[in-house]
Amino acid sequence: MSVHIAEVVQIFFCIVAGIPVMRTPLQILFLILVTDLPPSIALGMEPGEKTILKEHPRPRKEPVVLTWMWVSMVMNGLVLSAVIIAVYISSLHFYCEGRIFQADIDGLEDRDRKLMDARTVAFISLVWAENMRSYTSRSFDKPVWRDVLGNRHMQKAIVLAQICLYAAVLIPFFSDQILGLSGTSVGVYGWLIALTGPLGCLVLCELCKPITAYQMRQYQKRLASMRPSAENGDSSAKADAGRGDDKAIVNV
Repeated sequence: MSVHIAEVVQIFFCIVAGIPVMRTPLQILFLILVTDLPPSIALGMEPGEKTILKEHPRPRKEPVVLTWMWVSMVMNGLVLSAVIIAVYISSLHFYCEGRIFQADIDGLEDRDRKLMDARTVAFISLVWAENMRSYTSRSFDKPVWRDVLGNRHMQKAIVLAQICLYAAVLIPFFSDQILGLSGTSVGVYGWLIALTGPLGCLVLCELCKPITAYQMRQYQKRLASMRPSAENGDSSAKADAGRGDDKAIVNV
């Protein structure tokens, strides 16, 4: 969910800030249906946490996604957005002769090629960062290095996503004529800029985990405080039922 929040925020920021939109509709579809899908499926096959039985049972009326989960997803989505936007602006500044706003870039010679280079760097960086996010999101509060290879399906999904990425930016005609990307023209500098995306995402997303861990502890404390009253309610209900049975026997 945080990945999709980030993609919406990135496009919205480009429109509001007046800079060229970061990616085309076809590139968005490729991200959602090709590079994002395998890791999302792998996350659904994540092994259960060993400490799950130590947690207090949740009330049946509570939603599946709790408030602290939404806070975590929004935080990580904003982190991913900020990192990729920074990468994109740096790419625009480098490839578009120091210009980042749409009105200024429109006057450049060979504008489309320069924009394609900047979008390619942002595209590569986003896929790398989303794949990194797939590992950090395996746990809300545990560090990424804890049992990092515990989900074998995730390794397969990441390899598949990476193959699709390099096909999208390196295969002639498919990359430049269909998707509007070109991994061969961005140079070493472009690939290095793209690398800052996953690294920044890794560090900042891990820094968000202590906040989520604190919210999880507070939630467990609240459940623990609710449990005695619930148990007292169950005992009263059982006692009332027992007295009702006694009265029925006397009447008979």
